[in-house]
Amino acid sequence: MFVRQLEAFRATMLAGTVSGAAVLLGVSQPAVSRLIGRLEKELKLTLFDRGSGRLAPTAEAQLLHDQIERTFVSLDKIREVAAAIGTAQTGHLFVSALPAIGLGFLPAAIEEFHRLHPQVAVTAEVNISARVEESVAAQHVDLGIGEFPFRRTGLETEVFCRAPEYLAVPEGHPLATRAQVKPADLHAAAFIALTRDQVGRHMVDRVFERAGVVRRLVAETQVNAVLCEMVARGIGVGLIDPFTAADYAGRGIVAVPFSPRVEFRLGILYPTHRPLSRVARAFLAVLRRRRNALLRAAPRR
Repeated sequence: MFVRQLEAFRATMLAGTVSGAAVLLGVSQPAVSRLIGRLEKELKLTLFDRGSGRLAPTAEAQLLHDQIERTFVSLDKIREVAAAIGTAQTGHLFVSALPAIGLGFLPAAIEEFHRLHPQVAVTAEVNISARVEESVAAQHVDLGIGEFPFRRTGLETEVFCRAPEYLAVPEGHPLATRAQVKPADLHAAAFIALTRDQVGRHMVDRVFERAGVVRRLVAETQVNAVLCEMVARGIGVGLIDPFTAADYAGRGIVAVPFSPRVEFRLGILYPTHRPLSRVARAFLAVLRRRRNALLRAAPRR
């Protein structure tokens, strides 16, 4: 009610008459008069001189009006900010992702998101999956993308990707034109593997152990992008995820379907007690759309 009283006073000062204020506010003249009267009573000030048969602002009214104008500018700004928040047009988003997503896919998603939401700042952290999980659990970031399984409590998870990995070979390699590669095709081959602290390493090792195939391990790395760089230089071959395969398409390597399937499983993570903001939900929509397009274009067996 106090805000309505201030609005009536402000409108009267702007219009110069009660009737003009009523038009501005879309209310009756008696309603404007009552609001001004209540404001004077609450503030214990005489804001208008009524002796001449019309309202004439007092000196106190002029001083009050100056302050109210500054206040209403702030209120208008609050309304603008609230509207922007409601449509995900302002804010700051903190995202953490493992390198398979963070080095190529994530920057491209941020580029698209920035075109749609230019007033939103994005901070992107790239780290190994275990560190992504830690950042989300500690509420240092709004959302994360990591590789299953997750071990920490206090997290909400949803599946972001379940897709096959591919064998990365150099262009011109004898296997580059194959429709599908099997473990037997890599017997004694120079092989580049992920380090033993990576989930994908153990999955790949089991596939070759079950097939009774011995590879010649020539290099290890934590990051599939580094693996691809080594493949492109002819050091060896190795299994990579579909996101890294897309990043390196046309850059000296070929992604060949591999059987049996080695599944690459990613999850979206966010803190249990911190619901996703509108900005985060809008960013997730971009991530999902780009993921769907990328997986549709991925090589098939």
